Amino acid sequence: METSEIMSLRIQQDPYETYNLMRESTPFAWDETMNAWVAFRYADISKILKSKQFSAERVSRARYRYKPEFQSVFDIIARIMIQVDDPVHRHLRDATHAAFTRTAVAEYEADIVERCEQLLKPGLDRGEIEFMSEFSVPLPLLVIAKIVGVPKDDIEQIKEWCDAYSWIILKFYTHIEDTDLAQRATQVMEFVQYLDEKVDAALKSPGEDLLSSLALAARDQGILTREQVTANLMILLNAGNETTTCLLGNGVRLLLENPDQLQLLKDDPTLIPNAIEEIMRIETPVTMSGRIALEDLEIAGQSLHKEDLVLMFLASGNRDPAQFDAPETFDVTRTRNHHLSFGTGTHLCAGIQLARFEAKVAFEFLLPYLDRFELLETDVVWGDNLNLRGPKHMNLRINPV
Repeated sequence: METSEIMSLRIQQDPYETYNLMRESTPFAWDETMNAWVAFRYADISKILKSKQFSAERVSRARYRYKPEFQSVFDIIARIMIQVDDPVHRHLRDATHAAFTRTAVAEYEADIVERCEQLLKPGLDRGEIEFMSEFSVPLPLLVIAKIVGVPKDDIEQIKEWCDAYSWIILKFYTHIEDTDLAQRATQVMEFVQYLDEKVDAALKSPGEDLLSSLALAARDQGILTREQVTANLMILLNAGNETTTCLLGNGVRLLLENPDQLQLLKDDPTLIPNAIEEIMRIETPVTMSGRIALEDLEIAGQSLHKEDLVLMFLASGNRDPAQFDAPETFDVTRTRNHHLSFGTGTHLCAGIQLARFEAKVAFEFLLPYLDRFELLETDVVWGDNLNLRGPKHMNLRINPV
């Protein structure tokens, strides 16, 4: 098949057979439509992500595809920590690190449990829940909003802005139609204005939140610019909710579809951290990432030129039989699970501890209820963002005890 078909809605609704074919027949190839190399094997992807011969600054390579009126949005995206290299990346990561250490995130456990109880109760009372909109979406939003320091009353609007922002940052280096980009760019600029106002307020009256910490770092330490603070608050609010939303939705669906694996967790809840890694592997939330070659080099027998863009299909690497035994099998007891879902190398996800901990607390809370949940839809309807894999909706019946 043509590699350009890989990002079609038809393929991405169920991409795994295609990934298998690509790993076997065309594991590393040039795609004319996306004007980029595409990589499908675990070994190649891992090598690129760890290599200093590649740059994360892919905005510089892809922004030329879009009209001048959209460049202000790409200026913002170019400042976020996942799109820059050291030393700027290190400064941004260090500034946020304290909020996401294992010790720091553990302080949120009681709050996460309380929110789980509040979100599930209406469904328990009705005997039915739309799990994505009623639980999986609001839970991580409420948690990251508290960490960052934005009012919980604003989370519905923040979610709309995050969706628009995510659409751009996950797709800009493939292709976005002008009409789609225009609508979402307007929303992103509204998001910028909102956060600018919050930073102003934090500088006048700082709190104990991440927003205040970053604002003060920019003003007092000079290691960040004001523009970097705003841009990275956007990515923290975005990444702090969407990946975990997918993880929770994918995890509940997988456990309900695999009752033997659910029983293993009920028999031994200490397997929950294992299960979370396996959910992340087998249904990778962010399916693709990109890097820019900093010099002429060779990968997988192909000659790359300086400034070539490489798109790496993380979800394909996570099912590579050369790396994982029985890669198509969902196995909560899997131990050798060095998946690519959080990235690897210098740009390993800054919020990895929060995502793992939040999911652990949520699944520990949900575990006593899961064998009462019943999927009301046979087929999964996946979300509209082709680089963010999670159910669009998931209606569950909650049977009585």
